[in-house]
Amino acid sequence: MFHATLDSTSVWKQIVDALATLLTEVHFIVSESGITLRQLDSSKAAMVDLDLPYKIFQEYGCDGNYDICLGVDELNKISKRMAGDDRLEFRLDEKDKRFEIMMIGQAHRQFKLQLLTAPDERTKEPSLKFDAKVEMFADAFKQAVKDIGVVSSHLRISASGKTLTFTGKGDTGEAEVIMKASGDESVIFALDVSAKSSAMYALNYLSEITKAMTTESLTLQFSEDKPMLLEFPIAEEGTIKFILAPRVDRDRRSA
Repeated sequence: MFHATLDSTSVWKQIVDALATLLTEVHFIVSESGITLRQLDSSKAAMVDLDLPYKIFQEYGCDGNYDICLGVDELNKISKRMAGDDRLEFRLDEKDKRFEIMMIGQAHRQFKLQLLTAPDERTKEPSLKFDAKVEMFADAFKQAVKDIGVVSSHLRISASGKTLTFTGKGDTGEAEVIMKASGDESVIFALDVSAKSSAMYALNYLSEITKAMTTESLTLQFSEDKPMLLEFPIAEEGTIKFILAPRVDRDRRSA
């Protein structure tokens, strides 16, 4: 048995929008402690890691562990039908293999989604250590991604001392964004660098991920030519993480 209620449609829309950035199917793991998801995208270049503790729901009941696999397109279409003042209810129909979403407001609307076949294996949490950790305004990161995207399809992030630098270059030119972790107008709350770090990532992934950011702040972690981890909160108690593989700069390596 699984049943939960959520008073905020905006929270649910934020969750669906974030998952839709990289995934075509979602594989929720539902247990007594809450809802989690850990999946690679189809290219296996990025991972989404979602944690929704039961506390974010107004009501939550689950008597076991369930795999709930759904299509993202269907979830997207349903979330767009939600009114701002609707109260949401979620139920799992084990007998008919349906996931039920109810919107209770001026009308009582119900959608039943057919469960998809869950993967045989669950994605394991990667073992990663980072040399650079940044806590900053999400909007500043979004603007840096857009700035570099004017001239390049890839973004290089470098951290050294109290400086965070975003660079990119392409056939039409180069762009650079420098942020200092000091001063009253700094967009960086905290910058911890244990070793000089620099890595390059695909902008098409970062552009999609930033579209899902609706919070004021985020945490960014990376190391020299290693994966990046982007993390931001959902509904205060929840979190979503994106892990993105680096792009190997052949010219830099051969230099």
